[in-house]
Amino acid sequence: MAGSNRSVNALLPLTDTSLPSDYALAAPGWAVPVAALRPDHLARHDAQFHPRGLLYRVRARDRALAHHRARPRSVVAEWSALALLGLHDFADGADTTLLCTADARLASSSQSPTVRRWTKNHQWTTIDGVKVTTPMTTLAACMKSLARREHAWDTLASLELDPVTVMSVQLIDRFRYVFGVDAEAIRVGLRGQIAAKRLERLLRLSCGGAESKPETVLRLLAKEAVAGLDVCFRAQVPVYTDGTVGRPGELLAGKTLLTVLDQADVRLRVGLMHDGEHHLQRSQRDKDAEITADLLASGWLLIRTSAGMLRKTRETKRRIRQAVEVALAGLAAS
Repeated sequence: MAGSNRSVNALLPLTDTSLPSDYALAAPGWAVPVAALRPDHLARHDAQFHPRGLLYRVRARDRALAHHRARPRSVVAEWSALALLGLHDFADGADTTLLCTADARLASSSQSPTVRRWTKNHQWTTIDGVKVTTPMTTLAACMKSLARREHAWDTLASLELDPVTVMSVQLIDRFRYVFGVDAEAIRVGLRGQIAAKRLERLLRLSCGGAESKPETVLRLLAKEAVAGLDVCFRAQVPVYTDGTVGRPGELLAGKTLLTVLDQADVRLRVGLMHDGEHHLQRSQRDKDAEITADLLASGWLLIRTSAGMLRKTRETKRRIRQAVEVALAGLAAS
């Protein structure tokens, strides 16, 4: 994995007690360049939601590799393993976790790891010479960590669902998207590790098309907003420049794509999109405006959301429900 190679090369062993001014401590005896640290505002934001208020400036991947260097016989697990498997955005504000033979304990500082006892049920693989729990083992461990309130993050919206459920669905959504697995694969992979009733509830709320945490939140928010209405939102619906609409999650060869709607009811022609940070760039804003104009000209009702709009949950629900009601009324009148 390219990301982990960069981290390995960035680690600096400390041969004495001095720490170079352009390095930061990642683990006892190991440091990373200050230039590789997370932005301070992101680290502080994540620390507000950490159950014990720990602030992590060193990225999860770098911390995992540094702690593993300090304990080379250990296995990287939980959120640290998730970072090495490629889902770092869930893990950068989480504790570093190692499996070994030492007594179990939670991290007490940003330079100390959470330690779990190794058991024969833990399955592991190797990434760049580092022992890491397998994807399904990692997913199960992270879900248990959320249930124990050992990790948390900003879910943006105030939904009817409890935060642990929302975070668990976000995690499953991204796991499905990144690893290309469906609900049945997760059902089989987590059998005996997560309570079946709880897992089934989470899988019913999950969708493999969500590419980001906010997209999951938007889907859950929209589901609550349109409760009781005759609407069926589908994820990742492609719309082409000639006005045609493709199958969710599939792109047609030979057609020019206009956009992919995060959520859409094709029958009602109501679409939802979430604009992340990159949509603030001028060139992207211009492109978004053109896409919105083309969709409106084709008869779509489009609602674009931002992080701020997701936080204003009640108002955003009202807008989505109103758009659906307008579309339903128009369909009934035609």
